Amino acid sequence: MSEQQKQFITITLWTFAVLFVLRLFINWSELTNLIKINGISSLVYSVIGYIGEVIGVTSLIMLFFEKRAWRWKFFTKIHSVPVLYPKYIGKFTSSYDNTSRECELFLKQSFLNIKIKFKTNESTSNSITASINKISGNKNLIYTYLNVPKAELQQNSVIHYGTVILDIDNPEKLEGNYYTSRDSKGSMVFEI
Repeated sequence: MSEQQKQFITITLWTFAVLFVLRLFINWSELTNLIKINGISSLVYSVIGYIGEVIGVTSLIMLFFEKRAWRWKFFTKIHSVPVLYPKYIGKFTSSYDNTSRECELFLKQSFLNIKIKFKTNESTSNSITASINKISGNKNLIYTYLNVPKAELQQNSVIHYGTVILDIDNPEKLEGNYYTSRDSKGSMVFEI
């Protein structure tokens, strides 16, 4: 289980607990009356109903949190998931020809998922898998991709798979390396 998934479960459980206590507090007088008249079965039925209500509300809150609210400043203090920008401009240098090329990196990020699209004048890559991991104390975006060059370039630049590892400790400047199934590799740097 990833660190993000553990944090998501922890936040979900705390949200449920707080909402459940609030729900009990709202109907406290009704619950104490049921205890006084020895209406244990009614009390259990009410509490089970409250649990169902709170599960529903918690699910809606956590859906909103996972998609949007996790980025808010207030919430970034309770989790360690870096908030990355949706678009970066950069350059990469390939061992294939030692030429520096301009590129763009597009990210679609939620709390639990991240999808990456990488574009140059020659090709487009889309992530197959992607995750944020802490390695040797640094946060890294690691993803595998499928690169599809433009049709007119595919004779010299074949469709291929690759892996990218970017240091994301500074979300305004991402730096790292890539490796491909064509036995090429290179360095990359992106800025907002």
